Amino acid sequence: MNKFPAPFIERVPYNGDFETALATAHGERDESDRDDWVRHQLRFPTVYVIRSRRKVKYGSRYTVYVGETNDIKKRTRQHLYQDPRGRDDWKELAKNPDVEMYVIGHPYFNKSLTLDLENRFLHYLEACQSVEHHNNRRTNEQREYFTLDHLDPIFEMVWDELRGMEPELFDDREAIKTSAIFKASPFHKLSEEQLDAQNRIFEAVNAALEARSEHGTESENKLIIVSGEAGSGKSVLISSVFNGLVSGVRDEDERFRKLAAGPDGERAPVDAYLISGHKNEGGQYAVYEEIIRKLGIPAPEGEDKKRNRVYKPTSFINSFSPDNPADVVLIDEAHLLLTQKSLGYFYDKPQIEAILERAKVVIAVYDAKQVLETPQHWETPLEEHFQHRLAEPPIRLGSQLRLNAGDATVEWIRNLVDPGIITEIPVDPEGYDLRIFENPADLEKAIRRKDSQVENSLARVIATFDWKYSSQHKNAEEDDGLWYVDVHHPTKQIRMPWNLQLSRGNQERRIAYRRAWSETPETINEVGSTYTIQGFDLNYSGVILGPSITYRDGRIVIDPSKSAHGKAVQRRQMADGSKVSFGEQLIKNELNVLLTRGTKGMYIYAQDEELRNALLDAQRSASEH
Repeated sequence: MNKFPAPFIERVPYNGDFETALATAHGERDESDRDDWVRHQLRFPTVYVIRSRRKVKYGSRYTVYVGETNDIKKRTRQHLYQDPRGRDDWKELAKNPDVEMYVIGHPYFNKSLTLDLENRFLHYLEACQSVEHHNNRRTNEQREYFTLDHLDPIFEMVWDELRGMEPELFDDREAIKTSAIFKASPFHKLSEEQLDAQNRIFEAVNAALEARSEHGTESENKLIIVSGEAGSGKSVLISSVFNGLVSGVRDEDERFRKLAAGPDGERAPVDAYLISGHKNEGGQYAVYEEIIRKLGIPAPEGEDKKRNRVYKPTSFINSFSPDNPADVVLIDEAHLLLTQKSLGYFYDKPQIEAILERAKVVIAVYDAKQVLETPQHWETPLEEHFQHRLAEPPIRLGSQLRLNAGDATVEWIRNLVDPGIITEIPVDPEGYDLRIFENPADLEKAIRRKDSQVENSLARVIATFDWKYSSQHKNAEEDDGLWYVDVHHPTKQIRMPWNLQLSRGNQERRIAYRRAWSETPETINEVGSTYTIQGFDLNYSGVILGPSITYRDGRIVIDPSKSAHGKAVQRRQMADGSKVSFGEQLIKNELNVLLTRGTKGMYIYAQDEELRNALLDAQRSASEH
């Protein structure tokens, strides 16, 4: 078998001397290698990375630009001498004294492959800790083509070589892939299902905005609903749609006249905003803020200079008026928005309805199985409530993209959550590591081992909300004021603080972006809840099922009286005046969130003895075959 060809990579100054540096770089090579080097650096298509560096107290910070071209010399001259005339970001790049360019060639390069590599580099560089900004604004993901099979090995080979040349810029690939910003990036290559959903969204938004232009305020504000269960790729889709709206969708696509930008995406075609339903620090709200900052997406134009691109629900409602609505608002985790009055929200209508009054088009990403609190419950399904305002029939994502597991394992999890049945644990063909533990101490030890430098995997302990916690008050019963998860077992037990209570080390200041809860090293000593882990992935999750999750007569039985989650078990007054509790369903939803976090494996310990024994029996039964 022929050896896979190595890339041709050259590091040159980004200034008027770049041509000389490229033309003479092959001088130290063997004569037999020179023709190949010249051909694949100067005549073949190339991918290039321009990076500027500034020194700070804790290291370096980078601005990057990634491109691909059939003529590296011509394209670089354009960047050096033409682009700074029309764009401030290129002007700043030209002023920086510490700027270099990596030129990458390979015998297998063609247009589709270099476009995909450009997109892959943007995806990875966006998640690198020292990168604070990149100048690219458009995605260039390709679909299928002849040399697609070469994409992964070429990228990995090139990235690893670049990491050896400048490790402070190019982070470890495996560390990048575990980061929250990587997983929510608009530079993900979308699946066919996601691409179809994206096109439907763009078409519906374009049609709604055109109708608004023609008919003015006589045209109703419109809603687009995107639904899908945990792990179906909703956050990636909404991130990609948002980037397309503010940076401009393909200007050659005639369907999207209202959304098309100029040739370099230099203007924002629509006034778009993103709302995150997450409440806690370290949630998707902070991740989206960081993505927008790195992309350099401009702040909204207009008289109010205080406006942002990312909002929390009530903040958006209080900042915008129905008399001057935004063009488009995207809501991630729309199932977490309130449907009635609550602390800090005083309107007599659901938050989605109040947002819809303040935006010409609202795109709401929703999963009824992830509603966690009584004030989030809909008396009538969301689709029925807004049936007359829908711009498009509800869009459904059905694939499971999070779990690296076979169908039998996914079915085992769904059986546990939905009908509450425990079946024999399957042997997973994909290597998904599903284990049941006899005691909580062994589970915690296994999670620490996975998260260690030896394993280098993102692993955390998470639990049902069955132990008291308050973000507003210290625990008067504890000397340190912390709220703890106490998990008792006849032989071993664990006692760990709930999430978001331990202080972060000073080394966090060295990181160019704010980490999610699960990415912060100190949180290996905490227990995560649905509020901190919802919307995020772990490689390995250690799930503690508290006393509210029981097993009776061959089925999972939810016991709301054992839950400490007040907003899940409180009763709600319905439209007919009756008061109803949705505790069983909401705790079941909590269980669904927790059991779908681990992408490579999940470890389970159950506090209820009957449930623990049933799970252990399911594990033993599998091992006997």
